[in-house]
Amino acid sequence: MSLDKVKSLFLKSLIACLVAAAGLAVVSVLIGSFNDVCIKALATIALVAAHCLLSFGFIVNNEKQETFDSLTFFSNATFTIIVLSFITSVFGVWGILSGDLVGRLYAVYVILLFAVLHGEILAKSLGKQSSIDTIVRFNYVFMAIVVVMLMPVVFLPTGESLGDIYYRFLAAAGIIDATLTLVAIILHKLYLHKHPQTNDALFNFAPPTQVGVQSPQTLPHKPSTARRITNIFVIVLVCYVVFQLVVGLVVIVGLRGLKH
Repeated sequence: MSLDKVKSLFLKSLIACLVAAAGLAVVSVLIGSFNDVCIKALATIALVAAHCLLSFGFIVNNEKQETFDSLTFFSNATFTIIVLSFITSVFGVWGILSGDLVGRLYAVYVILLFAVLHGEILAKSLGKQSSIDTIVRFNYVFMAIVVVMLMPVVFLPTGESLGDIYYRFLAAAGIIDATLTLVAIILHKLYLHKHPQTNDALFNFAPPTQVGVQSPQTLPHKPSTARRITNIFVIVLVCYVVFQLVVGLVVIVGLRGLKH
């Protein structure tokens, strides 16, 4: 199915949600009550609309950023998590899952989504310099450690603790992970600066230019150049790893302060 058909499907779903919500409101007015079932049904319609809108926005942004070709696995994982998010939220609305479990599952979805984005962007840095390849491979190890160690924290019963040593190791692994990622991205950007002819869809992305009629005053010998920009998902990853670095330092300093 083409992206245009997918976008059309999501827009039609949004319209159907609006019609369904209006119909539910009319029925509630006619019967003279708005009971618990009606509230849950309306919440379900709102969740369908919200997830359709989220999917539509993701597709539009990816078309502009050309991410479907450059971050295929992340794009597929995002749609999978959107589907899981919808199922989880609906189960939460109808009481099949508890609110506490819904919150924990969403935390897992966020962690996995950033892990997939993290891993695929790092993979784009491979094969250019041996030093970058080495950093990225070590980065994968510490990224996996952080993801695995976060899972017990997410599902830890309220009021319980895994101990200071556990959180120290988690914070240290997070700091190393974030530092290696920033170093890999910086080295990748330096490589592209030295090799500007390299076609890189993430770190050295040139948005498509509109083809129009050239002005007579345009100098024929002066080639037009497109301003190179960094893909939005790389910027998101950088913000995430900086946040991870800061949180890791705060945790270590905080635990040390509690000991003293």
